[in-house]
Amino acid sequence: MADPLDHFLALLRRKDYGGARAYAEGFPEGEKERLLKGLDLLERAPEALEDPLFAAEKEVVLGVKAVREGRREEAEARFQKALTLDPLHHRALTNLGSLHLERGEEEAALDLYGKALRLAPDDPLLHENLAALYKRRGDLDKMVAHMKRATRLRMTPPAPLDPLTGERKRSIRIPLWALFLLLALLAYLFLYRP
Repeated sequence: MADPLDHFLALLRRKDYGGARAYAEGFPEGEKERLLKGLDLLERAPEALEDPLFAAEKEVVLGVKAVREGRREEAEARFQKALTLDPLHHRALTNLGSLHLERGEEEAALDLYGKALRLAPDDPLLHENLAALYKRRGDLDKMVAHMKRATRLRMTPPAPLDPLTGERKRSIRIPLWALFLLLALLAYLFLYRP
């Protein structure tokens, strides 16, 4: 069985703080308070967050803040530190790739985006960044493919997590042809009753 904190970290990596908050509610009281406090600090005052569980996410959040404030070198150092702390942090890879793309280092950006894509193929922001890279390169087919993928991902709500296992709940899907068959059968039964 997977460690429940691994599921919590996966939610942090996706920046699904609402999902992480809901998932934290299922933990025993002491751990629950620790997780909720960490989430609260991530959103309000990430600089004050000292919990090692949140260290990589803290670096990504502070790195994004540094980018917004024009401190690109600090941002790059923070994204690198996040990857040292958590090599699976796809948003750190994506943000680092974006910094490379801004500097015109397309191959380095593509390499970082590729690594992030292997970790999180369903991240719409990553597909938007890949679309921007391919637009810059003049590869319109790949640009359009990634934009379409990003749009589909943004329009599809994520499946809810099972609070016990942390895994995505699968909804039961009935194929359209089966529904038509069922409707035809019901119509036959109602129309041709003896």
